[in-house]
Amino acid sequence: MTERLAEMAEHERPRERLAEHGPQALRDAELLALVLRHGNAGTSALAMAEQLLRDHGGLLGLASVRADDLARRAGMGPAKSASVVAACQLAARIRAEQERVPVVRSAVDVADVAIPLLQHVRTERVLALVVDGSGHLRRALTLAEGGVSPSPGVVRDVLTAALHHGGGGLAVASNHPDGDPAPREADRVLAEAVSAGAASVGLRFVGHVTVAGRLWDEVPVRRRPPALG
Repeated sequence: MTERLAEMAEHERPRERLAEHGPQALRDAELLALVLRHGNAGTSALAMAEQLLRDHGGLLGLASVRADDLARRAGMGPAKSASVVAACQLAARIRAEQERVPVVRSAVDVADVAIPLLQHVRTERVLALVVDGSGHLRRALTLAEGGVSPSPGVVRDVLTAALHHGGGGLAVASNHPDGDPAPREADRVLAEAVSAGAASVGLRFVGHVTVAGRLWDEVPVRRRPPALG
C-alpha cells in the first residue's frame, strides 16, 4: 500500500516542506500534491501526483490534458481535475504576462521605458525602475518632483524601493523639461551615489538616463563616486 501523507515524517510532507523551505525547494510532484490536496483509496496525494506526471510526460504534458479526461482517472473526479487545470492555466497566464513585461538591461532599455512616462511631464521628476534578477521590470516609482536632488535621502529612497519590491537591480531616469537631455552635474552626482549604494547592498545598477521629450542621454558614472553629505 502506498504511504499516506499523514503517515510520512512531518518534515517530509509537502506542506511542511513548503512552510520551512519555500516553494522552490519542492519537486514538481510535491507541488502538484498540494494542488490535489488529498489522495484516494489508499493512495496518497503525492503518489497520485507522481503517477499523473509519469503518465503525461511531465508538467507540459499534463497542462495539455482536458479537465474531463483527467476527471475519468481513478481517484480524480471533477474537483481535483478542475484544480489541476486551473493551476496549469494560471501558470500559462503568468508566463504570458512575463513575456509582455519590459526587459531593462541597458541604458537603451531604461530610455524605452522612461520616455513614455516622462516626455510630457512639465516639471522635473526622478523615477526609479526596479528590475528582477533577469532584468524584467517590476516597478516604476516616482522618487522626487521638482528637480534632481543628489542627497542621501533620495539615494536611500531609491535603494529602499528596490529592496522593498524584491528587485535584483535598479535604474534611474530623470527628465529635463527645458528640452536639453544633456546630463547636469546633479544628475552625475546622483547616478554615482546610487551606483555606489546599489553595489553596497548587492543590487545591480543598470544606469541613469536623462530625458527631454523623445530625446535622451546616458549619465556617465565614474569609478569612485563622491560621498554625499
